[in-house]
Amino acid sequence: MVGPLSSIFSNRSLVILALLFLTSGCFPTKAGSHLTHFKNEAPKVGDLAPNFIAYDEEGQKISLNEIIGGKPIVLHLGSHSCPVFRYRRFSMSSLHREFKGQVDFVFVYTQEAHPVGSNSPDNDKEWVTTFNRLQRVLIPQPETIQKRIELARWSKNELGIEYQMLIHSIDNNSWRKYGRAPIPGFIIDKNRKIVLSQAWLDPDKIRGKLKLVLED
Repeated sequence: MVGPLSSIFSNRSLVILALLFLTSGCFPTKAGSHLTHFKNEAPKVGDLAPNFIAYDEEGQKISLNEIIGGKPIVLHLGSHSCPVFRYRRFSMSSLHREFKGQVDFVFVYTQEAHPVGSNSPDNDKEWVTTFNRLQRVLIPQPETIQKRIELARWSKNELGIEYQMLIHSIDNNSWRKYGRAPIPGFIIDKNRKIVLSQAWLDPDKIRGKLKLVLED
C-alpha cells in the first residue's frame, strides 16, 4: 500500500504546485507592463546586432563579434532565478537539437532577475516569486564577476544546457544594450543583422523564423 499511496500524494502535490504556479502570476506568457521600455531600447529588426564584451565559462573575455559570421545565431539572455527561463530551457534545448549544425545558439547569463536579499533589476524591491520559494531557488545577486561565472557554470550544469554560454560583465552592459529584459530572445543573421527581437523568449516563434532564415 505504501507505493500507491505515495504515488497519489506525489501526484496531488504536483497538481497543487501547478495551480499555485499558474495563479501566482510568476509565470507570465508575455512581456508585462514593466517591460514597455524594451521596444525603444532593444535592437530592432534590421539593426546591426550591438557588440558587447562578455566572459566565457573559463573567465576569458570574448566579444559577440568574434562569434558572429558563419551561421545565423539565436541569442538569448536569462538567469537561474527567472522561473520562466528555467521552464523554457526545455523548448530551447529542443530547438538546439533541431537546428544543430545549421544555427549557433548562444546563451548570455545575466544578473539575477529575482535575487533574494536585494532589489530585482525589473522592480525597485526584492521580488522573489512564489514558484522560486516553492522550489527553494533563493539566489543572492553575485557581487563580483568571479561569483557570477561560478553561478552561471553551476546553472548551466543544473539545467542541462548544452550550447555556448557567455557571462556578461558585472556592469551589465550587454543587458542594457539588448533591452533590459529578464529573458529576451534574438535571431542574428550571418551579416550581423537582427531578424527577430523578442522581449519575452518565445521558442515557437524562433523556430518559425529560423525556418524562413535558412530558406533564404
